[in-house]
Amino acid sequence: MRFSEYVDTLQRKGRLWFTKEQALADLGCTPYALKKALVKLRAKKRIAVIKSHFVLIIPIEYQKLGIMPADWFIDPLMEFLGTPYYVGVLSSAQFHGAAHQKPMQFQVVAGQDLRDVKFEQVHIRFIYCSKISSIPVQKIQVHTGYMIAATPEATAFDICKYYKAAGYWNNIATVLSELREVIDSQKLTDLADSGIYDLPIIQRLGYLLSLPEVEGANLTKGLAKIIQRKNARWVLLYPADNITGAIQNSVWRVHVNTEVDIDI
Repeated sequence: MRFSEYVDTLQRKGRLWFTKEQALADLGCTPYALKKALVKLRAKKRIAVIKSHFVLIIPIEYQKLGIMPADWFIDPLMEFLGTPYYVGVLSSAQFHGAAHQKPMQFQVVAGQDLRDVKFEQVHIRFIYCSKISSIPVQKIQVHTGYMIAATPEATAFDICKYYKAAGYWNNIATVLSELREVIDSQKLTDLADSGIYDLPIIQRLGYLLSLPEVEGANLTKGLAKIIQRKNARWVLLYPADNITGAIQNSVWRVHVNTEVDIDI
């Protein structure tokens, strides 16, 4: 079987990826012959080689771009890399309906420290998390099957935890104002009380949700009780800045040292 026929056969079966090792075993060819075949089909944008040995089969509607959307192949890619993952931060927020500002990167939280994937117009940003097995996730249907993503509640905490990746506080507040409609207050409280997230993250999230512009105060009662019960220390809203000129919010024990404006 010619290599191009092999690729067509996989696609007809609904499989848009394979590994070089798999192709060598299926075709019984030499590594050199496979390399030549890959180069030929790459030039035609029929395939894309991601992470050295992981190969994508590009559907005709995406051959002009040379790559398909990241959510189409993130699950098999992470299986190939052998690490737990979930789509998170702004990317999971987008799938939960907070799509006002589409992220430039496809953000994935992983159980290993991985290098980003940059290919054509796709940029997969990996964020390492040592507690990944504890984060609440859910399966989301995509064109090729499903992917694993953070729940709306975990997403809310994560955009405060990974605030740089989330575009800092103006963008975070904007996302929360859209995300609040799908957040369950009890699940949010239970997650805050689980010990997965540090108190400063809970404090910052509670403060931002309670802003009149965000309209998420109804979600924060349980969070406020946790802050009081654990006698949380005062924290800066923006950790990288100083306390000069900061306004104190006594409910959340947050020094508000940066302005927060919602962009809607």
